[in-house]
Amino acid sequence: MRSLVTGATGFIGSHVAEILKARGHTVRLLVRSEKRLIPELREGYDIVKGDVTQKPEELAKAVADVDYIFHVAGLIKGRTQAQFNAVNAYGTRNLLQAIKAVDKAEVMRFVLCSSLAAAGPCEDSRHVIDEESLPHPQTYYGRSKLLGEKFARQFMKEFPITIIRPPAVYGPRDTGILEFFQWMAKGYSLQFGDDERVFSMIHGLDLARGIVESAMHESTVGETFFLTDPEPYHLAWTMELVRDALKPSKHKMMKPPVWLAKSYARFIDVMQWITRKPMLPNSDKMRELLPLYWVCSGQKAKDTFGFQPEIKPEQGIQETADWYIKEGWIKVK
Repeated sequence: MRSLVTGATGFIGSHVAEILKARGHTVRLLVRSEKRLIPELREGYDIVKGDVTQKPEELAKAVADVDYIFHVAGLIKGRTQAQFNAVNAYGTRNLLQAIKAVDKAEVMRFVLCSSLAAAGPCEDSRHVIDEESLPHPQTYYGRSKLLGEKFARQFMKEFPITIIRPPAVYGPRDTGILEFFQWMAKGYSLQFGDDERVFSMIHGLDLARGIVESAMHESTVGETFFLTDPEPYHLAWTMELVRDALKPSKHKMMKPPVWLAKSYARFIDVMQWITRKPMLPNSDKMRELLPLYWVCSGQKAKDTFGFQPEIKPEQGIQETADWYIKEGWIKVK
């Protein structure tokens, strides 16, 4: 089998590439810079330079003669809706148009890695987001991912497509949750207001395995799936796990009121406008951080292709903390 992976310089994409290689696939990587690949991916892979923002005809070499395409590339930090759309939505369409132009008959499956952000948060504690829930994205990122899904569905009559929506993801190599671990390593915990937050989560290796396995079942064609641990997590409990893993010498809980968090985010908005660089936490990011419930159901994936996460949070968080420390990404005080 021959597979193309986009986003292999990133957290999830690198794991997807390694899993495919271990399962005997010939793996092609579409990357902007070979230098950004981890050392394990620099040999034994077919590397094509480029990115999904290129015109479809320029992506022809990347998509030609492959059986599976795993589209994991995405923009997670930006200043405007247009910046997110250029990569997450129109980049997806560029790739799909390139496949159609080259030879759609060759593609056995196109898997799009979207996000729970495309569906939006829960209304309240009584509701859980599933594949039938009406999408209501709150952020630039979420709206761009939903638009990418829309483009994917427009091509479902052309070739077999599966859409995966992960919730919060963590694990070694991840930069998205790194700042959270850095704060915890310094002895600080952060909670906006007094209300407890509850969220779904999955380890990166479990997610990558689920993405690959979703492509190997006929029953997943034309379907959308959430891949998540079976039970949601309370933020306070999760922070306690991280503290136990890092063992900082002090602990201080910071609980700024919501109005103060929003005011600080607006200050970051101004700094973004001045520097022309994305900075966090801006107001858009606050629309992701402030909802109390980001909980989704993985039941459909379990029922349809038997997917179940294997890595428990106690194990996964300890491994993540150990890896960050080993690599020098964080320093515990």
